[in-house]
Amino acid sequence: MKKESIFRVIRAAVVVGALVGALAAPGAASAAGRDSDGDGLKNGFEINWSHTNPNRADSDHDGLRDGKENPDKDGLTNKQEQKLRSLGVDDDPLDADSDDDGTVDGDEDEDNDDLDDQGEFESGTNPVDDDSDNDGVEDGDADQDCDDLDNETEVESSHNLNPRDADTNNNGVDDGDEDSDHDGVDNADEQDQGSDVDDADSDNDGQDDDVDDDANDDGEDDDAQGDQDEDDPGCTDEGEDGETLAA
Repeated sequence: MKKESIFRVIRAAVVVGALVGALAAPGAASAAGRDSDGDGLKNGFEINWSHTNPNRADSDHDGLRDGKENPDKDGLTNKQEQKLRSLGVDDDPLDADSDDDGTVDGDEDEDNDDLDDQGEFESGTNPVDDDSDNDGVEDGDADQDCDDLDNETEVESSHNLNPRDADTNNNGVDDGDEDSDHDGVDNADEQDQGSDVDDADSDNDGQDDDVDDDANDDGEDDDAQGDQDEDDPGCTDEGEDGETLAA
């Protein structure tokens, strides 16, 4: 090893040792709880978990703040994994499957509300509370933006529908009134009937959903079944202009 490389290794070890020592000294609790570089990560988390520099907002100089990095490619940023740890979830930002159960951390559903952890952050709901706003509707079935689509439908859509924006593409049409898969059935009706907002032929029977009486292939007429999703009490019925209104 070259003399210069040895020097860099020694210097890095000294820096890390100094940081750990500083956190172990009197007042360490308050120091560990601070975010010295303003990157969204507390010093203690950077030292012990993300192994980033608590005094440098962008430790690897890639133009992305450490809090927004996703080093283990599990669908969760460092900041989100830090939040989960604060809620009692034993997530490791450097391990895509922290509990080794075969499911990456972003796809875990801690509270069994049909929203995975990544979807909870997208929806602005609590990943360890199945009914974050205590309205009697589980977070997966809730409609944060009152666009007639529940959170689960929006976060799972391949069309990048935003569960916190009623008109994701800003074209003047609510997401529920859009027809994402161009099959002649709007997204809200597809959700109500149990068909797929991303697939023009949900049951792959050769018929587009608009002419298929049983688009979800459950053996029953979709129109006869009526609305198959749960209404969010935080949203009223549609107004005269067709726009869904918040209560």
